[in-house]
Amino acid sequence: MKVAFLSTFALDANVSLINALKKKCDVYFFTEALYEIYNFLDKEKLTKTISKGTEVEELLRFGELISLDKTYVVKGTRNVNIFKKLYISYTINRYIKKINPDVIVIDNYMLTYFFSTLLYRKKMLLIVHDPFLHSGENFMIDKFLRKLQFKLINNKILLNENQKDDFVKHYQQQPENIHTAFLSVYDYLRYYQTDKTESSSQFNILFFGRISPYKGIKFLLDAFVEIISTQKYPDITLTVAGGGNFDFDIEIYKQYSEINILNEYIYPENLANLISKSSAVVCPYTDATQSGVIMSAYAFKKPVIATNVGGLPEMVKHGKTGLIIEPKSSKAIGDAILELYYNRDLLEQMSHNIEEMYFSGEKGWESSANKFVNAFEKIKKQ
Repeated sequence: MKVAFLSTFALDANVSLINALKKKCDVYFFTEALYEIYNFLDKEKLTKTISKGTEVEELLRFGELISLDKTYVVKGTRNVNIFKKLYISYTINRYIKKINPDVIVIDNYMLTYFFSTLLYRKKMLLIVHDPFLHSGENFMIDKFLRKLQFKLINNKILLNENQKDDFVKHYQQQPENIHTAFLSVYDYLRYYQTDKTESSSQFNILFFGRISPYKGIKFLLDAFVEIISTQKYPDITLTVAGGGNFDFDIEIYKQYSEINILNEYIYPENLANLISKSSAVVCPYTDATQSGVIMSAYAFKKPVIATNVGGLPEMVKHGKTGLIIEPKSSKAIGDAILELYYNRDLLEQMSHNIEEMYFSGEKGWESSANKFVNAFEKIKKQ
């Protein structure tokens, strides 16, 4: 089966998913170099509108995960340049027409693939990363593009099972057209790791990701201040790393030497080293869908403390790969941190469980890819 995978994100889950899919299908991968923080591709280095993956330096390290000769990088432009955007979309569609795929996977609501969406929508599978928009991020442009894409493309795939029924009901979808799969470990991060020395004797708690109100960071900071205020834990530290604007005053937290706040975009090299040096990762979200943060942590076999929201309980098995706690509770966060702090054997067992489940077991990319292939087969029959 011939599959075209249209994306604006080159890395994250996609390189691993494509690696698994290419063992079952003939996969052609398109991605857009527009904002470097989306996929770490510098569009200024591109000399053509569409370049082969073999010509893009930043992708060469992933040659064993994706077929670079079947990978195409689009030199993107912003939506305000509407005529240039449509021309690029038309150019991409000429490539798609030549490939003549049986199924097209698309993972975004951008105009980059507008022509292809119009012409091939019946054979398309839309990856819905966020079945519901996060609180504080319900932007009009996102709502419009989602509505348009949802109307054009019948077949959609969610990356968690928990929200399927609510999604079908809320958006009035046909259940037989809504498929599910799941995320597995973000292998790409290991290709960036530079510091492979042993972890320090410190017990390091890590939060990383885009700073946004729904992330619940204040609950985490308050929990950690409560812990260190007892002066019982001289070897415990917290790092909060990510770009974006805090919706509360962080200055009061900066006075604590045990708290390191890196309010900047964290590039893969730094992120890989931060995770590898951590003891556990915390996702104190007040609402969620699924989380690439969890899969990034699992890439380094790090247990995760996550709140019981969205699809997170599917990803973090309580007591096995981390701890699931109630949302919006600093006490619950603090208790979970101390549970892992006092029980290092449990922490080590969780790390082993992550390796067993996600690197070679039922939660690996091969199993997720099988769910995609099942969806492909149904689309072909339609």
